[in-house]
Amino acid sequence: MPWCPNCKNEYREGITECADCGVELVDELPEEEDEYKEPVPVVMFLSSERSVCDKLVRYLKLNGVYSAECVIGSAEGEEEETYELIVADIEKDRFFEILPGAVEGEDINEDRMYELVPDLEDRLDEIDSEEASMQFSEIRSEASSVYVHKKDKYADLKFSGYSFIAFGFVGFAVVALNALKVINLFNLYSMIIMSLVFVIFFGIGISSLVKASKIKKSVEVEDEFTEQIQEWIKDNLTGDLIAEWYDENREDQENYFDITEKLQKMLAEEFPNINPSYIDELADERYNDYLESSAYEDPEDIPVAADDEDEEDEI
Repeated sequence: MPWCPNCKNEYREGITECADCGVELVDELPEEEDEYKEPVPVVMFLSSERSVCDKLVRYLKLNGVYSAECVIGSAEGEEEETYELIVADIEKDRFFEILPGAVEGEDINEDRMYELVPDLEDRLDEIDSEEASMQFSEIRSEASSVYVHKKDKYADLKFSGYSFIAFGFVGFAVVALNALKVINLFNLYSMIIMSLVFVIFFGIGISSLVKASKIKKSVEVEDEFTEQIQEWIKDNLTGDLIAEWYDENREDQENYFDITEKLQKMLAEEFPNINPSYIDELADERYNDYLESSAYEDPEDIPVAADDEDEEDEI
């Protein structure tokens, strides 16, 4: 069957010209070339130092050259092992934007690396510090804010209930004064809408107070249970135990993750039925208490409140 090489339409036998394009038909269409070309790795640097290759790869990735990799050199017969820093050919332009003084295929050492990026170490350290601090802060914040105590929930419901009821009373008072012509702020349609809104306010307020009354008893139970847990923590998760786990050679976040994980495990084994978020909070609080107490190794170093100091002076 004949085909139009331009619009790719197929025609019946005997037709020799495309009705749309006006070009001569062909028996077969040429094979289309695949427009997609698989990226080809290009060796940008050679180095005998793995650390140099790894640092530059990390620096490139942080700056958007995501194909950068450090591989063992493929050359044969070399006495010393070499490393190749490769990037995809489609990212070569970006590579030279980041390292404008680089030469493709050059042999690079530590001195040359610092010529290309004088503040490389500082920039990598800064990024490491920012990432670690962010992760540390997010996880600590999450662990201490997920669990909502019944006492806090009860207080919030009571406050919301009384607040909505108070707004409802004030609103109805305004509508009543407007209906009695004491004030003249709203028309009839507005007063109807406002009345419905304030009825909803009353409903929300009463609903909140009902919910608060339902969890009031659970507040007392939670408080009693919390006292039991705190007593167990005081007896079992002692400062001496945490001190054994604490490693001064590690970063703060490393100690935090390791120690709180152990505290959580012990709490979960002792109290398997309590909320995991509450366990996380208790472990976090216990670790913070340890840090605060260990900051004052000598009892005389512990700060004394101003009132206590005045009483001591009087005695």
